[in-house]
Amino acid sequence: MSTEFAYDTLEYPAHVLPQMHPSRLAAIGRLHGLDCAPPSRCRLLEVGCGDGLQLLALAMAYPQARFVGIDMSRNAIARGEAMRRRLGLENLLLVQADLTRWDPGREAFDYITAHGFYSWVPPQVRDHLLALCRQRLADAGIAYISYNALPGCHLRRVMWDMLRHHCAGIEEPTARIASARQFLGWLGAAVPEGKPYAEVIRDEAADLLRRTDHAVLFHDDLAQINEPLSITAFAAQAQAHGLRFLAEADYHEMSDAALAPEARPGLAALADGDVLQREQYLDFLKGRRFRQTLLCRAEAAVMRPAEADATRSLHAVGHLQRDAADTDDAGTIGFRSSDGAALSTDHPVIQAALDAIAEAFPLPLAFPDLLTRARAAAGSTAGPDEDASALAQALLSGFEHGLLGLHCEPPRFAAEPGAKPRASALARLQLEAGADCVASLRPSMVRLDSRLAIELIQLLDGSRNHVALLDDLALRMSALPAAEGEGPEALHPAAWWRQKLAPQLADGLHQAARMALLEA
Repeated sequence: MSTEFAYDTLEYPAHVLPQMHPSRLAAIGRLHGLDCAPPSRCRLLEVGCGDGLQLLALAMAYPQARFVGIDMSRNAIARGEAMRRRLGLENLLLVQADLTRWDPGREAFDYITAHGFYSWVPPQVRDHLLALCRQRLADAGIAYISYNALPGCHLRRVMWDMLRHHCAGIEEPTARIASARQFLGWLGAAVPEGKPYAEVIRDEAADLLRRTDHAVLFHDDLAQINEPLSITAFAAQAQAHGLRFLAEADYHEMSDAALAPEARPGLAALADGDVLQREQYLDFLKGRRFRQTLLCRAEAAVMRPAEADATRSLHAVGHLQRDAADTDDAGTIGFRSSDGAALSTDHPVIQAALDAIAEAFPLPLAFPDLLTRARAAAGSTAGPDEDASALAQALLSGFEHGLLGLHCEPPRFAAEPGAKPRASALARLQLEAGADCVASLRPSMVRLDSRLAIELIQLLDGSRNHVALLDDLALRMSALPAAEGEGPEALHPAAWWRQKLAPQLADGLHQAARMALLEA
């Protein structure tokens, strides 16, 4: 099958990725001294945008900014264009074209993003992407490029080579996927015991079967081109085009917090102050398989290490809570994120700030508001500048360790349902098309795990108060098969549903707000 038409033959799952959001990219740039464009007034290009879901979310959030997406898939662009028209987004342009033949115009882009693209295209297309970044990136612009990384992908490449051999000559996607999955199941069960190789092969096969969407397996793991490369090799390719390494989009991946304390001096000695060498040796230690690298123009004045005071113009957000296991009687309190990142502090204002971030989640808090709230909660008698400096350093440390996120002009959404709640028009459009995993307004992907939740969100068009919502939701549910276990034909009348849902509606609306699905 021609690689050009593979994505028209089998649709690739669409997602929004928080790590390539311009509010996050701008925050990282500003931490390193770049005067990055605020998202509300930026120009952003996404290469390999698929149906443009990420861009649709951005165009809704920032109506004064301009967004462009390009993809070779005619079907994907057609889907995105249909959604764009339904949403009335005039600040988004979706283009079906070959990147190497496309004219991007003369105007610079503040951000250029390419996710799931670089490792899956021929070398000349990679060169064209990097050349485009050099030619069209604004002076303080940032390029985001993701790729499969070495040395971790050496293990996965063993599986790719086996799969390509096994599926050679099978062109039809469904048959190719089925053959690959059957082979992986056999391989994991049949590999002989007793050697490290067997354990690796079983783990890799099980991982592909368990975690990989069928379309992702087809496009990524069964692709004819899938070229991983090391961070130093990628940086050399970027340097040849007048670009330089800035940071990783998953900023905490640059931290050595996962290493044993005694290993850190050795890493520092090996890196000898070279940021790329440090990243390379970290990859050797972690076996990293995927990178989301940020580049800037080679002549840009990059500040290293990151400047803590830059956090004073940013917003902080984090899904975290106090950690009793890391708390002592001397006044130290530990905090832990939902992903396991941890930080402890004995500073009352920092403690109060982290409590405030936890309470506000998923809403981000601007630094001045966070400082005011934390000083009041802690009853601080220190000077405002002293507390501000301590908080700035703590937020940077929390970001470096993955405890919290930092954003510049994050998207707005409602923290409470309001009298006539309105869900994201994009999410409602996705649900109408049959999706159950939709883009939130943060943005992120959220899964609605019940028919009830899906029906409720679709009703939240801003025209109904809570009484009308209850009535209409009961009517909708009465027209659907009843709960599992009562048989597909068992129906309940609207009155039954109204009585059942009355005590649940408020909680359902607050859950919608908690998932950042409600417009402000």
